[in-house]
Amino acid sequence: MPTPVTIPRATIAMEEAAVVSWRKQLGERVEKDEILFEMETDKVIVEVPSPAAGWVLRIDVREGAAKVEQVVAWIGDQGEQIPEPQHAAPAEGQRAAATPSPAASGPSREIACSPAARRLARELGISLDSIQGTGPGGRITEADIRKAGSRA
Repeated sequence: MPTPVTIPRATIAMEEAAVVSWRKQLGERVEKDEILFEMETDKVIVEVPSPAAGWVLRIDVREGAAKVEQVVAWIGDQGEQIPEPQHAAPAEGQRAAATPSPAASGPSREIACSPAARRLARELGISLDSIQGTGPGGRITEADIRKAGSRA
């Protein structure tokens, strides 16, 4: 039976985190407790170990925000059947793939932003649409928000 990989709760108040990078890719073998991916909370970047040994069967959240306990990937034996992804409302800023879609240049584009930067922008009343991110993959960071706030 395949094992779901979820966003772990790093603090009691944590509601979401951002998947920053995957150490193992689709189809790769992973051992139990081997680092599988990195997630960013509002305070730190955390290395998340694999909950089981097996093969990375599917990655549901390549990059971006995900809720605590949300399934982001599946580990199991090759050829094993895994449940279809649940089509619940995605976490704010979640992207299904690491590359932006062709429509990403318009105002309706999904914005890659750390949860802490999103919160700071909301507190300062800064629109994320006008900010060019300097983080991995063009992700908006807290430093980007502070820089934008100092120009306003």
